[in-house]
Amino acid sequence: MKKNKAAKIIALALAGVIVLTGCGSSVGDKAKLEAKNSGNESQNAGEAERPKISIGLRTSGIKYVESSPDINKDNHVLAFEDKMGVDLDITLIPHDNFTEKLGMMLAQGDFPDCISGEMPYSTIMEGAIENGLFLPLDDLLEEYAPRLMATVPKETWDEFRGADGKIYAIGDYVSSTAKKATMIRKDLLEECGLDVPVTLDDYYNVLVAFKEHGVKYPFLGRENFRFSEVFFAAYGVDPVTWQLNEKGEVVPSFILPEMKEALAFYRKIYQEGLMDPESLTNNVGMRDQKVAAGDVGMFEGPISMTTDFNVNLRNNVPGAEIICISSPENPNGGKHGYAAGPPSDNVHYINAKCEHPEEIIKFFDKMLDPELKTFLNYGIEGEFYTLNADGSLNYTPSTESDNAFAVIPYFLRRVKDASLDKVLIGAQPGGDRVIDYFENEAQKDTLSYILPVNLESLKQHPELSVEEDKQELFINFASKVIVGTEPVDNFDAFVQEWLDRGGTEVIAEATKQYQDGVAKIRK
Repeated sequence: MKKNKAAKIIALALAGVIVLTGCGSSVGDKAKLEAKNSGNESQNAGEAERPKISIGLRTSGIKYVESSPDINKDNHVLAFEDKMGVDLDITLIPHDNFTEKLGMMLAQGDFPDCISGEMPYSTIMEGAIENGLFLPLDDLLEEYAPRLMATVPKETWDEFRGADGKIYAIGDYVSSTAKKATMIRKDLLEECGLDVPVTLDDYYNVLVAFKEHGVKYPFLGRENFRFSEVFFAAYGVDPVTWQLNEKGEVVPSFILPEMKEALAFYRKIYQEGLMDPESLTNNVGMRDQKVAAGDVGMFEGPISMTTDFNVNLRNNVPGAEIICISSPENPNGGKHGYAAGPPSDNVHYINAKCEHPEEIIKFFDKMLDPELKTFLNYGIEGEFYTLNADGSLNYTPSTESDNAFAVIPYFLRRVKDASLDKVLIGAQPGGDRVIDYFENEAQKDTLSYILPVNLESLKQHPELSVEEDKQELFINFASKVIVGTEPVDNFDAFVQEWLDRGGTEVIAEATKQYQDGVAKIRK
């Protein structure tokens, strides 16, 4: 491969045709070269010299992006390319079932030069790195990414390392791991004469009151228990986390005794009609539709999306307001809360076959250029904001549910502090309340946990996984319990089956990682 690459470079040099291109691009044709050397065609030459980058990006559930007939022709993408000085060829990777779709692309081996992924220690990315699908980036970052290296915390870079200790990923970073909150209709609480619920009994009474008040779905969940953890959180057993048991062993939260109590509560509200019967199958779009229609009293969501939920809801229910509140207090007096978020929300890898990876590195590095800050934060001037003579900014949030605002700051800008955009949220109705919750309450409602990595025993028994969307054995059992086709008293049998299938070896390996300081600690 090196000989072929060298031969190509030599051939280009001999031909006197060195045109700056990005990964996956071809040398400019004769007309473009002549334009480059022509004084009256300097603009065309500049366009010809733009690095060409093919990139697969996760849509993150942004409706405007997912419904685009051709995202590469969208005017926001074109404006972004102009500012960044690149020519992008974007492949969309839908948010729903992202892991499965990503896995298929990697398995086929035909994927863009840069691609959204998961953390390097996740099952899918670890295997891809081991198989040499991605480039190690240490030297490239050192040479071409001064802003990235100075801005992204060392702790985040360490999270982007593979098992061999090398950096394989580029992404955003967070200054707070608080991500999720219980979302509740404040206006409905007031109509029912109720205070914000605190205890599990309070929560139950609110759901009953919402049903009696005519709310179609007092509580709504999502598929595979994603964004449905409110009552797991009450018992400190978020199913995607690992905790220490009474013996000091590192075990999945879903085999702890408290999980049985949590499942019993879910079963109760499901059987009493307090929970959307489609809670085990709702995808993000279905959830958003039901919330926007005013049919939902309580659900779980990202704190950063609270104001978006409100914009969409008020289009149908003027005066309605969704607020963030903490998960229910643990009825047993133990810890409660939503699992601490990862150190990065958007992670990207460079294809090992990429001929000019330095152009991708420079592309990401430019996202931290201070001169582009206003554009990258707010998009195209005149669309959602205007600038005053003194340089101050007037931002006007859109009231349209499928508006294009998110395209530049959230879909295209992939390197930033992804904790909470206080400037944008603060400019929207109810934003101050969201920021106050984030700064003063959210971290108190964040569940710390242990994260073993690269467990060999789980590779042999993937059905025992603790990763989101992959907990085959647990999801099957829990779903049957909630809908009433299996008694909750079979919980002990489920735990024993998990152990017998290889769980005992999984626990032993996870515990050793923790004792040896290899496992990560999320808090």
